[in-house]
Amino acid sequence: MLPKWCDKYSIHNEEIDKQHKKLFELAANVELISDKPVHKGQIKFLLADFFNYMKEHFSEEEKYMAKIAYPELAHHQKIHKSIIQSMIDLIQNIKSTNDLKEKLNIIASKWLLEHILREDMKIEKWHQEQLNKNNSTPSAEKTQEIYEYICSCTDKIHKVPFEIHQKIQTTNASYKCKTCQESIRLK
Repeated sequence: MLPKWCDKYSIHNEEIDKQHKKLFELAANVELISDKPVHKGQIKFLLADFFNYMKEHFSEEEKYMAKIAYPELAHHQKIHKSIIQSMIDLIQNIKSTNDLKEKLNIIASKWLLEHILREDMKIEKWHQEQLNKNNSTPSAEKTQEIYEYICSCTDKIHKVPFEIHQKIQTTNASYKCKTCQESIRLK
């Protein structure tokens, strides 16, 4: 039996949580038909709905990860691509209605829910750690913090105040070295 959505699966982003709830609902619908005789067209409709919603969700989730400067974004994107490609491969090799139901069940339980319960929870854990770090430092100390950034210039270090560092990290703002014209990056 597949787990049901509850708040412990929340990543505290209203849109992403709403999408996760919808994906849990789709997975529950898959589970409902897994042991019942169902018309192939009904399964194909559910599969198409699942596939399209997953692609849309993955895109939104990747935007969210970029916004919060999640350091594992590239790895997470690879996982999303792998899930989509595996789904395409499964769909192309369907032999019967029962085969289709079985493969849809694999998609719902193994890939999707395991992905939410395992990988997406890593995003939330990391984000909460970042928020706790930022909240634990007194604001007077934060404003005095200096971060070291580098560019292509040899032995050049750019001293960046907290406010600019935070803007670079959370909005993907780009600041360039006046000498080499390259975007600076955290040392």
